[in-house]
Amino acid sequence: MRHFPIPPSATRLVKVPDSELDLRPDALILAELLAFRPVTSEKNVWAFWDRGLASMYPSYTHTVTNWVRKLAPAGWTVRVLDLVPSSPNNIFNFISPSTLPDCLVEGTMTGPHRAQHASDLVRLPLLSAHGGVWMDVGNMLHTHLDTLFWNALSPSSSSSSSSSSTSTNTPYELGLWLINGQIRRAWGSFGNFMLAARKNSPFIANWHAGFSHLWRGRTSSAAFHAHPLVREVGVADGMADWSFADKIPEMSDYVAQMLIGDRTRNLVDPTTGFDGRDVFHHRAFLVEGIRNGILGAIKTDYSGARQVDLFTTSLAEPDEARRRAAEEFVVDVLENSHMYKVYHNSAGGPPALGDLIKQDAFKDATHRPGTFGEMYRYGTVHWRSTREVERVVPPPSEEELIRATPTKTEAECRQAESRK
Repeated sequence: MRHFPIPPSATRLVKVPDSELDLRPDALILAELLAFRPVTSEKNVWAFWDRGLASMYPSYTHTVTNWVRKLAPAGWTVRVLDLVPSSPNNIFNFISPSTLPDCLVEGTMTGPHRAQHASDLVRLPLLSAHGGVWMDVGNMLHTHLDTLFWNALSPSSSSSSSSSSTSTNTPYELGLWLINGQIRRAWGSFGNFMLAARKNSPFIANWHAGFSHLWRGRTSSAAFHAHPLVREVGVADGMADWSFADKIPEMSDYVAQMLIGDRTRNLVDPTTGFDGRDVFHHRAFLVEGIRNGILGAIKTDYSGARQVDLFTTSLAEPDEARRRAAEEFVVDVLENSHMYKVYHNSAGGPPALGDLIKQDAFKDATHRPGTFGEMYRYGTVHWRSTREVERVVPPPSEEELIRATPTKTEAECRQAESRK
C-alpha cells in the first residue's frame, strides 16, 4: 500500500496511529466479510447488496474494506448482507421473514428500483433487532462512527446486547442524518442511507411498521405517492426545487421510506403513547447531512464528470493548476465533511458520480493508483479531521401532529372509533 504524507495545504487533518487501524491485506478483509459472523454487540455496521459482496462495483468494495480498516479495531463488525439463497450473509440469517413483506420473502418484488427497495425494507428490522449503524455502500466514510454517532448514543461505549433501547447515561437512542429540503420542503427530513440506532428503538419499529404497511398486498412501489399514509404526511415536494417538479409522484414512490420517516417523527399514537415528535427533538442526535455528505458534489456544481476528473488527476500532473485543484478538492472534503456519498441520479439528467463508477472506464475513478483518488482513499483511513461533530438542535416544529398509528391515518382511526 502506498503511503501519503498529509498535504501541506491541510490545516485540519491529523494522522491516525497505525495501532488504531486494521492494516491487513484486502484479501483477508474480504474473506472475513464473506463469512458469517454472529451478532455479539450493538456495534454493527449494516449494508446490503442483493447479489452479494462479490458482485459489487469496485468503488463500493473499496469503500466497505475501508470501513473495516477504520472501524474494526474499535469493536465494530461490518456486514454486507444479501438475498443469495446459500450465502452466509443472507438477510434471513439475521432477521425473521415475518418482519418483511411477502414480496421480499417470496422474491416477487418488481419495478426498476426493486434492489433499492429491498435494501430499504431490511435496514430498519436489522437496527431494531441488533442495533448499530446502517450505511449505504456508497458512503465513503471520513469521520469515525464512534465520533459521529455512537459516543452520543452510548457514551459508556457499552457493547452488550442488553434489551434496553438506550444506555442509562445518554438521552439518545437514534442518530439521524438531516437533509432538509431534499425530500420534503418542511424542516426535519432525514436520510435513510446513514442511520444509527440502539436496538429495540420504538421509533425504528414504528417507522418500519408504517413503511412495510405500504407493501401490504403489493409487489412494486408504483403509486406509493397515492397511499393514504404518504398523502397524510405529503409527497416529496422538495424535488421541485431541483427542477424535477414533473417527477414528484415518481420520486415520491422511490423515497417513500423517507416520507414515512417524516410521518413517524410527527406521529403521536394514542393507542401506545408513542410520541415521534418528542423522540426527534429529545432522543435523536441530529447531524447536518447535506454539506457533510455531498460536499464534493456541491463543490463541482453536482457534476459527476467533474468529480471523476478531479479524482483521476495524476499525482504527477504537469499542469500545476490542475494538480492544485485536485489536491484542494481532496483536502476540503476530508477536512470539512463527515462522509462522501456516492449517489446516482435517480431522477434523470447529467450522470452523477454514482452513475459513472458503474462504467468500465471509471470503475476505479475514486481509487485509481497514482491519482488524487488514491490519495483521497488513503486519507479516509489514515487521516482524520480535527473538526468537531455538532448536534443540530431542532427548532419548534410548524407541522401538525399526526394523531394516529403507524399503519392507520387519523381519518381511519376516527372511523374505527366511531364504529365502537
